[in-house]
This record gives sequence, C-alpha cells and structure tokens, in this order.
Amino acid sequence: RKYHCTEPGCNKSFTTSGHLARHNRIHSGEKNFPCLFPGCQSRFSRQDNMMQHYRTH
Repeated sequence: RKYHCTEPGCNKSFTTSGHLARHNRIHSGEKNFPCLFPGCQSRFSRQDNMMQHYRTH
C-alpha cells in the first residue's frame, strides 16, 4: 500500500490518496456535514454517512 497515515500510533495504509484523505478526518475530528433534519444536532465527516443517518428520521 502506497499511502500511509502519519498520525503517531496509527499504522493504517491505503491504496489511494483519496482513501487516506478520508481516513485523516478521523484524526482531525472534521465534521463538515450536519444532519439536514430540523432540530437534529448530529454532524458527520462524510456526506454519505450523514445521508444514511438522515434517512433514519
């Protein structure tokens, strides 16, 4: 695997830079996708995860 996480203590590696970028959001805590349901305070680092959650309302 060509792309390695540089976070101390994390030994994960990925086949694409995009997968590494997605993984890095775990470490940064970045959550740019709030749930669209009125009154819901949940936030997600990935839009597909937010939409999966949104459909549970």
